[in-house]
Amino acid sequence: MQLKTRYLFLSFFFFFTVVQPAHAYLDPGAASMVLQGLIGGVAAAVGFLSLYYNRIKKFLCNLRKRKE
Repeated sequence: MQLKTRYLFLSFFFFFTVVQPAHAYLDPGAASMVLQGLIGGVAAAVGFLSLYYNRIKKFLCNLRKRKE
């Protein structure tokens, strides 16, 4: 397991240190896509929390009661 971790770390290290500059142009459409993704992520999180609000609330209340 130690060897796999070392190989994984070295792979990421070399991947991020040997990167060449891309000289790419980010147009407004790309920024719009990023913004749309962020808004979608927030909407998904709000939807998830609203669907499971009572379960999450009950779970947290049970945790609080156990500590007391």
